[in-house]
Amino acid sequence: MLGFGKKKKKQDKKEAKASKKDLAKKKKESKGKSDIQDASEKKKPKKKKISKKLIFIFLLVLVAVGASSYIVHTLYFAPKTFGDKKAVYKKIQLKHTNLPEEMIRFSFDYFPDLYVAMISFNREMDLFDREIKRIDSIAKKYPDQKKIANKEKKTWEKAKNTLQKAFLKIEKPIKETYVLFRVNKAKGLAQIKSKQKELTELALTALVPAKEQTQKIKSNKVVPKGFIKGTIYRLKKKFL
Repeated sequence: MLGFGKKKKKQDKKEAKASKKDLAKKKKESKGKSDIQDASEKKKPKKKKISKKLIFIFLLVLVAVGASSYIVHTLYFAPKTFGDKKAVYKKIQLKHTNLPEEMIRFSFDYFPDLYVAMISFNREMDLFDREIKRIDSIAKKYPDQKKIANKEKKTWEKAKNTLQKAFLKIEKPIKETYVLFRVNKAKGLAQIKSKQKELTELALTALVPAKEQTQKIKSNKVVPKGFIKGTIYRLKKKFL
């Protein structure tokens, strides 16, 4: 019986040692897994915050694409085709242009870049009229200082008249080309080809100093508050 008791004690000790070894092994394995998990978490790249500069660039791309679409579809660069669809003419009031409607339509079809320049010309003329009217209202309010207002008014009137005269000279060859096209289509097309570049360059050359003058008015506009609103305003001003 004593021998059996000793054997049992030895067996219990062995089992206790074995259980301690198993426990230590499990702790070691658990620690190893924890270390691996910690290491993998450390390796994971931190999420970068989107900078204002990146947002600005993104908006810039969007507005640039939007501006291109606007020019193509709203200002109608004809007679180009987009897929199976041809650009469609839409009547726009050009009150500073002396051409009849059929000749404006003719410009749309055969002088597309010049047609866009005509739209720009009318917008500039509206700006000139608005500024001259504003100066007149100040002169009426302060009649004793009328000389100051009149001096500034003359500057704007001179720029307006210069632009108007330039486009009046452009209108004459458009009328001649239109009539020739109606009488003899082949000769008309030949004249369109020879005049297209020349007339467009004349129009754009006349618009440059006018836009430099009206830029002073545009720069006086208040920029909306907030990063997003302010950015969109500046981009629209630049591209549209």
